[in-house]
Parts: sequence; C-alpha cells; structure tokens
Amino acid sequence: MHSSTLLSAVALALPVLAAPAAIPRDDNPGCLDTSFNSLAWGLENFVYNASYLFTTPAHQNSWGFANFELSNPALTYKAACHASSTQLSEFFYGTVTYKCVMPTPEGDGTETTFKFDYTGRKLAVEQTWTCSDSDPVYPTTFRASGTIDLALDCKDTGNVENPDWEYGTGQFYSTRYVSCAPVSLQGVKPTEITAVA
Repeated sequence: MHSSTLLSAVALALPVLAAPAAIPRDDNPGCLDTSFNSLAWGLENFVYNASYLFTTPAHQNSWGFANFELSNPALTYKAACHASSTQLSEFFYGTVTYKCVMPTPEGDGTETTFKFDYTGRKLAVEQTWTCSDSDPVYPTTFRASGTIDLALDCKDTGNVENPDWEYGTGQFYSTRYVSCAPVSLQGVKPTEITAVA
C-alpha cells in the first residue's frame, strides 16, 4: 500500500522535475511587429581608448578599451558592451568575440556579442532575443547580425619619452595615449536577420 502510494507520488512528480527551465521572453507590446518590420539598432556612445606605457625601454603595460551601448527598438532595455585587450599593437583586430552585459532579469533571454576592428574602423554586432507578445505559447526567436562602419575621430599623442627617467624610480620611460571622441548612430539596419517560431 505504501509502495503504491510512493510510486504514484514519484510518477506525478516526474513531469515537473523533467520539465526544462522556461526561456526568458520579451512580452512587451510590439516586440514581434518591430522585429519583423522596423528593426534598426541604436549605437550609443561608442568610445575607444588606448594607452602604451613603458616602465623601462624593454617593458610595457599597454591596454586598449572599447565601450558602448546598443539599443533595439523591439526591446525595452539596452546592452552594455565593454572590451579590453592587450594584443599589441592595435589591440582590436575583429577576431575576438566579446559578450555584452544584459540587465537582469528583463534581459536574461537576450544575448548580444560584438567584434571590433580598430584599424578597419568596423564594429560587428550579433544579437538574439525572443518575442512572446503575439503568441505566448509559440514565441519567436530572432537572430540579427550586421557590421557598423565607425567614423572615429581619434587623437594620438605619439610616443613621448621622459628625459628624466631613471631605472628603479617607478617613473614611466615613455607614454602614448590614443583617445577617440564618442560616436552615436541611429537607424543601423542589420545585414541579416532570421526568425524561428
């Protein structure tokens, strides 16, 4: 009797335990329609900075940084994108994929990644999100990708040597800084977009 009751309880529990975790979806009104008919990203405050710091003639500590936000009119939140690199000498060559940060919990079902090519002045973006505003039972997942040309206005100090440098003093032997003005663009159309229901 007890065995039968126990088996029944286990049988009832199995479907619940085996059910996959629900994929977060965007149910905001207009998500599906905008994704299909008028999708265009907004690039906000793209900034590139780099520093080349030599502590001795043979030792350097150099970094490049790229930061921006990406908006999608189908979504109610933005992707915050940040990257740093020590790959000399231009740091970003469009070969490494960086993952953007999405807000929690509303952005948990969305993924945004990018590649940046400083020399070519190109930003490649890929984004995946799911809309359930039209049909909560059978939501639609979108994947969009595209490349953005960046008209970067950068200032380069060039290599500046410290004439008073002495070994062991902790001073920089030489410095070089590159700083680019922020770039913002609206109406950036993806070059490819797919949808799966």
